[in-house]
Amino acid sequence: MKKLVFALAALFAISMFSCTGGQQENDPSDNDTIDTTVVVADTAIHEVTGVAVDGANNSISLLVGGDTVSFEYPDLDRGHKDSWYINDTVTVRYYVTHDGDSVTDVVNEVGA
Repeated sequence: MKKLVFALAALFAISMFSCTGGQQENDPSDNDTIDTTVVVADTAIHEVTGVAVDGANNSISLLVGGDTVSFEYPDLDRGHKDSWYINDTVTVRYYVTHDGDSVTDVVNEVGA
C-alpha cells in the first residue's frame, strides 16, 4: 500500500512539473526593482506619412502607397500625439527596438 501511495504521489508531482513546462514562473513581486529599459536596436528616428484607415485606443493604421502599416502607442503622452480621423494624413515618428517599434510622435498633418 505504501508503494502505491508513493507511486501516485510521484506521478502527481511529475504531471504538475510537466504542466508548467518545467519552468518556474517569475513573480514580479519577488524582485525589488523591475527593469523597464527599452533596448534600442536603431537609434535613428524613422518617419512614415500616410492616410489613416483604422485605429483605436492608442493605435493607428496608415495606408502608405499600397501597403497598410500599423502602430501602437499605449505609453505616449498627450503632448506627442494629435487626435485624428479616418482619411486624415498622419505622420508617425518612431525608432526601432528589439521588442518592435517605439512611437515618439503622432502628428495629424491635416490639422498642422
